[in-house]
Amino acid sequence: MSDSGISDSTGPKVLAVIQARSGSKGIPDKNIHPLLGHPLMAYSIRAALDSRMVTHVVVSTDSPVYAAIARRYGAMTPFLRPAELSGDLVASAPSLRFAVLETEKILGIEYDLVVELPCVAPLRDGRDIDGALRKLLDTGADSVISMVDTGEKHPIRLKRIVDDQIVDFTQEYPEPAIGSRRQDLKPPSYIRNGAIYSMTRRVIVEEGSRHGADSRPYLMEPERSINIDERMDLPLAECMMRHGFCNNRPVPVLESGVERLIGGGRPVVLVTTPIHFLPEIREELQVFADVILAHGASRDEVADLLPEVDGWICSPCPTYTIDAGLLEASRGRLRVLATPSTGSNHIDLDWCSAHGVVVSRLKDSDFVHSIFASSEFTWALIMATVRKLPQAVERVKQGYWRDIEDELRAVEFHGRTLGIIGFGRIGGNVARYAQPFGMRVVAFDPYKTIDAPGVESFASHEAVLAVADIVLIAVHLDATTAGMVNDAWFAAMKPGAIFINVSRGEIIDEEALLVHLANGHLAAAGLDVISDEFLSDKRRHRLIRYANGNDHLVITPHIAGLTRDSELKAARYALAAVRDCLGGGV
Repeated sequence: MSDSGISDSTGPKVLAVIQARSGSKGIPDKNIHPLLGHPLMAYSIRAALDSRMVTHVVVSTDSPVYAAIARRYGAMTPFLRPAELSGDLVASAPSLRFAVLETEKILGIEYDLVVELPCVAPLRDGRDIDGALRKLLDTGADSVISMVDTGEKHPIRLKRIVDDQIVDFTQEYPEPAIGSRRQDLKPPSYIRNGAIYSMTRRVIVEEGSRHGADSRPYLMEPERSINIDERMDLPLAECMMRHGFCNNRPVPVLESGVERLIGGGRPVVLVTTPIHFLPEIREELQVFADVILAHGASRDEVADLLPEVDGWICSPCPTYTIDAGLLEASRGRLRVLATPSTGSNHIDLDWCSAHGVVVSRLKDSDFVHSIFASSEFTWALIMATVRKLPQAVERVKQGYWRDIEDELRAVEFHGRTLGIIGFGRIGGNVARYAQPFGMRVVAFDPYKTIDAPGVESFASHEAVLAVADIVLIAVHLDATTAGMVNDAWFAAMKPGAIFINVSRGEIIDEEALLVHLANGHLAAAGLDVISDEFLSDKRRHRLIRYANGNDHLVITPHIAGLTRDSELKAARYALAAVRDCLGGGV
């Protein structure tokens, strides 16, 4: 399903309804309460958008503010719910029925199935929705409702208090006098987890019911069955999300989508790098070319656009590789491909060379030395990793202060040795940043003569590794550097050293890094990159899994160059390369 809230599915027409009234009393504005930076309702919207079976995603709310938030996260809000269906005493079925009928009237569609997705279940995901809907279709039931095993909250252990005495809640399931073990809790009992109510249109519209006569269960695991009912549920949900138990990753969608600024008769430039925050680049592009703005477009959408494109300014970190299969879609029209980055491992350079497509990147240009964001971030990552800043911030959120000072005690920079492998722009800048801190700086680069003030040039990487307290890798990824930092490199580092990588993840043997972190040979590592960055679910990545349980591995999401200043400079460089190649529109 796309982020427009509309599916291209040719199967049954399925309406997903997320009811999000305002005025919650237990947790004020619960449905938009922030969880890890996103409103609660956004997780249900994301789950619905990820479903393969849902046709439309609609948020039913009485609040224009809530409606605007819902649209920002990709849902439709074709109506506002009337006041008589928005009070806290109104049952779900009448307001759900209204939402179905109103959506059908506005869109001119009669749905086959309806699935209600309460906001309070942020860990339920698109696979759960599809599982319930498939069971609804396969069984021909009136409804399929999500359930979870009660576990230890079994009827055997339910009690009443009568005259200040604890008595069994039910005579059918009495608890033995000796108590009950978990294996005694039979037969299993289940409870609705408030995540999914799927039903036929007939049941909700004609009967006004969410279950009907034939109601079947869809069993969900406890870890995806968190229901936000009380305040204590919020930190529990956040904790689960932080530890990788949530498949829903809400992302606000850009309102514009694909925007065509076409006048005709001029070269056409496709822009998939984000420039929505750089209006000056948009204006400068239109001086010499017709423009298609498509930041966030999928691989398939880009393939559809390429046959009409002469130049392409691509994203430096796309969610897909710009490989031969994609580039073939240009049908020979594409003349120049510019990436506003130094790296180009997201582009098939061999294909471009063989087909006469000029590739522009910042690497080896004089212009790149006017960009400082990556260098500044690298120094910040070194400082954060050495001084344990991420851990300190997290501990404060958990309520700790100086009572955990042994855990957060670090070392001074003064008198320590920084070893730099790769003395290009970033390496040279970081060397200058380190010296006012009283650090000794040593460096090795087989392709450069290092004569920077205050920097000792070493003849080998082994010599650097032997003395450095902090090792920074700042090299370009190519055939000679892929897998370069291996087990032997880590073993050669000083015990207790700290490792920093801002190059590319493929430069290091990540399994070897984890071994040397786990056995304590390395004190910590700070990374702005990982291998397989095109992997859609980063939580499965071995480094991120390790970092979830180990504070001495600090990972940031490849954001070293992410400043408005640097992106403006890089975009202007890419724009100039495209303009020069296309003849400035003449």
